[in-house]
Amino acid sequence: FIFTTSLPPTVLAGSLASVRILRSEEGRQLRARHQANVRYLRSALFNAGVAVEATPSHIIPVHVGDPALCSALSDVLLQRYGHYVQAINFPTVPRGQEKLRIAPTPHHTEEMMDQFVKDLQSAWSDLGLPLTAGAGLAAAA
Repeated sequence: FIFTTSLPPTVLAGSLASVRILRSEEGRQLRARHQANVRYLRSALFNAGVAVEATPSHIIPVHVGDPALCSALSDVLLQRYGHYVQAINFPTVPRGQEKLRIAPTPHHTEEMMDQFVKDLQSAWSDLGLPLTAGAGLAAAA
């Protein structure tokens, strides 16, 4: 046995395959679909009255503002509806800035995203959080 810090061949092969896919036409289509899904979901959440925060990222932050409610919302979405959405609480964000971290993929369909918005609205209302149609924190881009 000789100590080495090199990466295993399987990790390198996987990385190389990933780069090849990303550089291909398939990769370009996946990126375009991903960007379209982010725009679609951000707009749907905004129109549903959910507190969507503006960001240039593919991550869609939804402001909750209370650590217990944020964690409860994440739990309800998983346990009742089967949606895994991370709750982001202090110390990752300042107190009072607690949020959900929503990250659509290029493989989500509009039907899946529409169902998610409906389920989030239900869970949001069940926990007493206010929904205001079309009044998210930032315009959906």
